[in-house]
Amino acid sequence: MVGGARHVVHPPDTRGMALIGVMVLTAMLMALAGALALAMRSDTQIRGAFGAGVTGFYAAEAGLNKGMGEYRNIFLDYNVPNGTDFDLRSVAVGNRNVTYQMAQRLSPAPCEPGCDVPGGCQCQSTTIPSGELFAGLNATQYRYTVNSKATNTLNDVEASVGAEFLVGYIPLFQFVAFYKGDLEISPGPAMNLQGRVHTNGSLYLNADAGPLTISDNPAAGVLTVQVSAGNKIYRGRKRSTNECTGNVWVDMLEDKNPKDNNLDAKELTCNGSTSLREVPSSELALWKGSMINLLGNIAIPEPDIIKPPIAVSNGGSADPGVYWEKADLHLILHVGQNSRLAATVGGVNMPFIPYRLEATTKSGTDVSAQLFAFMSDRVWNQNNSRYPGTMPVFITDVPTLNGCNVTTLCNNNPQGNAYNPAIPTTINAISRAFNAGWGPSGTYDEQMGIDANNFDLDYRRGGFWNWRERKWMLLLNINVRDLILWNSQNGAPFFPTNDTSEGGIVIFATIDGPNSNQPNNNYGVRVFGSNDLPVPPLPPGIGVSADPTGVTVVTDQAMYVLGDFNRGTVNGGIARQPASLIGDSINVLSQRYWQNQAACNTTACRDGQSILGLDNAARDAQTTWINAAFLGGVDTTPVNGGAANYNGGLENYPRFHEDWSGGLALNYQGSFVSLGTPEHVNGLWCGTSGNLAAGCNIYNPPTRNWNFDPAFNNVANLPPLTPRFVYVQQVLFTEDFK
Repeated sequence: MVGGARHVVHPPDTRGMALIGVMVLTAMLMALAGALALAMRSDTQIRGAFGAGVTGFYAAEAGLNKGMGEYRNIFLDYNVPNGTDFDLRSVAVGNRNVTYQMAQRLSPAPCEPGCDVPGGCQCQSTTIPSGELFAGLNATQYRYTVNSKATNTLNDVEASVGAEFLVGYIPLFQFVAFYKGDLEISPGPAMNLQGRVHTNGSLYLNADAGPLTISDNPAAGVLTVQVSAGNKIYRGRKRSTNECTGNVWVDMLEDKNPKDNNLDAKELTCNGSTSLREVPSSELALWKGSMINLLGNIAIPEPDIIKPPIAVSNGGSADPGVYWEKADLHLILHVGQNSRLAATVGGVNMPFIPYRLEATTKSGTDVSAQLFAFMSDRVWNQNNSRYPGTMPVFITDVPTLNGCNVTTLCNNNPQGNAYNPAIPTTINAISRAFNAGWGPSGTYDEQMGIDANNFDLDYRRGGFWNWRERKWMLLLNINVRDLILWNSQNGAPFFPTNDTSEGGIVIFATIDGPNSNQPNNNYGVRVFGSNDLPVPPLPPGIGVSADPTGVTVVTDQAMYVLGDFNRGTVNGGIARQPASLIGDSINVLSQRYWQNQAACNTTACRDGQSILGLDNAARDAQTTWINAAFLGGVDTTPVNGGAANYNGGLENYPRFHEDWSGGLALNYQGSFVSLGTPEHVNGLWCGTSGNLAAGCNIYNPPTRNWNFDPAFNNVANLPPLTPRFVYVQQVLFTEDFK
């Protein structure tokens, strides 16, 4: 040690180093936190943008779906998009504005008939391919494109999408039976339905003596069978849980495999029980596609498509149906409006009656005077009508005397004084001039349609009693054949002879009265004298021309058809037409109904026989031919409601009013379509036979020679304004990315 000094050695200063480390770590953490916050903000922005893009995409897609749905509705209304339907449209989806626009996609020529437009083909006919639902049906397809974009509140485009889609319609008259509600088929004698059967409700299959067979008929052109239900398929009756009887057979779907021997009809059994049973999907699969359940509802027209305007009838609608809007001729019977056929006919003053007949064309032109000229054209009638001597349009009036009911049968019905005002029953100036063949009871003393020497100028008749409704019916009677032929030979005042719009001639007839809107009225329209339909231009008809012009007669009230209708070449030398009869319900009277006695008496000519018992020979029917599709309402059978509430099933879709027993047949070829229950009749089906005292005096059934009309497989052969169901099929989807 020098100078006594000391040297002290200190340890390292760890506190400073720790402080530096903390500062460095803090800086790193702060940097990391800043980076994390930036990443979180960026992720939030990305997720927000992605979410907005997804929402915008769905909004734009909603525009596509809305446009396609609008076009589907246009087709359901029997129209084709045009004009403003192709304008740009917008709709709010949440807080986004969606704009969309449709365009027609044309195909190159050659075009289907009626589809040729400037630039190509507007539509094409196609057959639903094998393996798809309703395979083999013919459809008419239209192709469109749609573009849609969604913009946000800042007017930024968030998504832009496009699609190409088909709108097609399938005519319902391609089914032997198509029902909106539950369909029940339970015949007593054997019944063979050939073709496709569908219901939007549940299907009940049963047979009594039977069997019931649903099959194809290759020889007749019925090549495909398919039995389908929107809901369930049952074996047995709806009216009872304890009725499963008879034999039911359904053809299996043809798969064109010649080695497959399992394509014959297969029995749908009761499984050894007498109880109603639901047929499971696993069992239906054994039919290889011929039987399908649980399809859900198919969009079809509503029953109001046959409503007239409310301004015409209180049974009408503020938005009238398509049949009124597109009808070529409207015939309206106004109840309670006094009128007469004309002031004088042949120098004879015509009487006033409490009805007024009105006729208007599609454009609204009043052609009532021309209608009266047709009705009173004696010379033409006697030289051209199949019902000579019979006025081609007349009114079946209702007796007004007390006691006209089901008990006493209103035995005064044939007498003119049973009506108000009285129907002439004595020889007078009119009968001397035009009705010299009348007897003391002028209302009835002539057979309908065989008097070539006299002509009936009193356009009021009386006396049709409907046993099912327990009412006297007020009927507007129309000889459709004579109306069409007279129109073509007398300057075409009702409709052009070359009019092929909607596929042919559409005649709408209605009754405007105080009960037009009632659920149990006594109004109806009856078609008669139309065993052939000479639709111009001649020669017409299925099998004669490639696209024949058809006839549809429609009413919002009950429809009656009397005698052979559209029989075709078998009788008269004119081929059958595409034809349909449409009404609130469908009633059939035989060819013999107005010609059932060699010498008429005062109680059983014209409609006088309707008041008699079913055992009276005056109510005997005659084998009759009808070639026309039917569209009408059917009653609903309550589940387990018992026999008293049974609606009669498909076998009683047409309502009968005569004794058809003894092998008399209704030879029918067409299609049965029901869009719901009747609005204006509610009489229960009480079975067959019965007796006068019991009140069930309605009918005995015919031999049902019923077949689907295979000509309807060709769209060109369908009746005018055939009802349809519409489908939309998307075939292409695009999205624009920015």
